[in-house]
Amino acid sequence: MKLQELKHRYPDLTFEEIGPNPDWSEDAVGYCFVIEAIPHQKQGRVTVMIDDEPRVAFSGDTVGLFKMLAAWDISRDHLAYVAYELGRAEMAVRHGVAYQQE
Repeated sequence: MKLQELKHRYPDLTFEEIGPNPDWSEDAVGYCFVIEAIPHQKQGRVTVMIDDEPRVAFSGDTVGLFKMLAAWDISRDHLAYVAYELGRAEMAVRHGVAYQQE
């Protein structure tokens, strides 16, 4: 899926391209997600890492972030982990506390 397709499909999320490649597209191997809580902005953030390099970051409501990531073709175990971490990030946002991904 191309970045422009994601922007069109999920207009409620903010997309920030980080990597040097303006034609970024999803890589089926070697990627992971870094989850962050941003309490002062009342939102979460997911950064897609490909081969240990950040490529694109998505910010917004944690439910919207999960819906977007659930549409990706990732394993059930990986999706369960992402859901767990997004839930923890949501609690940190709601209560204004520190959050660190496990």
